[in-house]
Amino acid sequence: MDLLLSLDPGSSMTKMVYRIVSDVPYKPELFCMEPELIGITQESINLYESGRINSPSPENEAWVEFDSEYYAVGFLAQKHFEARVQLSELKYENAIPKVLAAVGAIATREGLSHNFTLSLALLLPYGEWEDRERLERGLIQALSNFSFRGQQFSISLGCFECMPEGGGLVLTRSKKLGADFNQLNIAVLMLGFRDISVVLFERGLSSGKSDNLGLAWMLEKIKSRTSGQNLQDLLSAIHQSGTTLKPKFFKSLARSKKAEFRAEEVTQIIGIATMARKEYWSKVSHWLNHNVPTNIDQVIIGGGTSDYLNNELKTLFAHTQISWAAELEEDVRLAFNLTPQKDALCLRLTDVYGLFRYLQNQVADLPALASTANLKG
Repeated sequence: MDLLLSLDPGSSMTKMVYRIVSDVPYKPELFCMEPELIGITQESINLYESGRINSPSPENEAWVEFDSEYYAVGFLAQKHFEARVQLSELKYENAIPKVLAAVGAIATREGLSHNFTLSLALLLPYGEWEDRERLERGLIQALSNFSFRGQQFSISLGCFECMPEGGGLVLTRSKKLGADFNQLNIAVLMLGFRDISVVLFERGLSSGKSDNLGLAWMLEKIKSRTSGQNLQDLLSAIHQSGTTLKPKFFKSLARSKKAEFRAEEVTQIIGIATMARKEYWSKVSHWLNHNVPTNIDQVIIGGGTSDYLNNELKTLFAHTQISWAAELEEDVRLAFNLTPQKDALCLRLTDVYGLFRYLQNQVADLPALASTANLKG
């Protein structure tokens, strides 16, 4: 294997951890890209390149071509082609151009050749996990012949692991618990931007469910009841403000030119956001009460939205042991030298980081792949 890569094609950020196998000393690298993706034409790429003044970094100017189709990915898609995240689209279908862009950008950054072997681990929502074999076939074909920013690549997929979201956390937790894992009833709860999901392990046997009840559900409610707002700006204001909504973080959302009207707008938005939060937790808690059995021995909770609902989740699961992100936040902080101000990012990276450590172990001992069958249903 030349490149090890774990990837989470999230709706708010594409999160990745990678390692160049030949690097000494060994060090995992953090790599993130904006989540936007849009199909484009060769003519539109040619027009873009004809007006380009300098040469941006590969992750900020990512476009790929495979099977005679062109895609702009990440920051280029967002800023130049004005792409927007489509929450209704399937992540597994969008994962193929995102993987190609990530591999091309990493290869360009690291000076890899255009022909090498990739070991890939990828996270999907539980509701799309059944499509993993179709995704693997699509990846093998696309990786074998694609171009990144006009440079041709032919990549061999030497190892592919696909886990439902939360897989990196449960694999980490199961390693800590050892043989006890298969004697317990454990729920893995993931709360993300688009989806929430729960995967149950009842004495080692797995099952799961997912729903479109991520934080975007609440933001859409706020957007529908206010004037001229968009999800990204609302997300930024709510993220900065935290659970107690503070006016200073919402001032930039006011659209009126008059100061008194702007103040009224801010008050209105906060009032609507407060109500939407209560409605959101009511929906989420109802779903969790319906899908998480009361006889659970412990619950593993992850995903960026879990931090926003931390207090409510503590109360809801007060009757059982909670493992927050499989205790991986500090490991992430140390691995990538992140500051305490990046706490929210650390939490969001725990799943893909746990998956990377699992992938690394599997590549080091490929015959051990069969031993994880109980974690794959």
